[in-house]
Amino acid sequence: MQALFDRLPASWSPPFKLFTVLARDERLLLRFTGSAVSYLEPSHVTVREREVLLLRVTARCRCAYEWGMRVHYFADEAGLTEAQIYASVYGDADDASWQPTDKVLVRLADELHDTVSVSEQHWTALRTKFSDEAIIQLLLMAGNYRTVAYIANGLRLPLEPEVGRPFPAKLESS
Repeated sequence: MQALFDRLPASWSPPFKLFTVLARDERLLLRFTGSAVSYLEPSHVTVREREVLLLRVTARCRCAYEWGMRVHYFADEAGLTEAQIYASVYGDADDASWQPTDKVLVRLADELHDTVSVSEQHWTALRTKFSDEAIIQLLLMAGNYRTVAYIANGLRLPLEPEVGRPFPAKLESS
């Protein structure tokens, strides 16, 4: 099992609670980590596109465990502002902080969360911004991180020490 943990990025040490829980059955951990297309290289989407989608997916699932990890590790690299991080939890696709492509991704996360589908209108919007391969990757990522939310929320995983970040407090005007 240690060999599996050794393959994780060094910044993910010690192994996070999600991985140590799944490691109770090596098969579960292997299947779980093997299905994580989020980090596929070369990727069909940018780091920013990935993180806008995944922050929204995890926020809509109310998964502070994974949302906070993503903010800690990837928000700066993705060029996300505090306003956009806040909007990932409390805003919508029309929030003024989002860039045009961000809005398409937030709508995708919202439609998938609300209807488990993508409307014809939104397919058109997706196809103006992304290749078919990128759309497939986005759908796989959204589904994978909904699964992460089920696991983390179902097991009531607490925030990781030093790297977890809770959802921001909701502002009065929101």
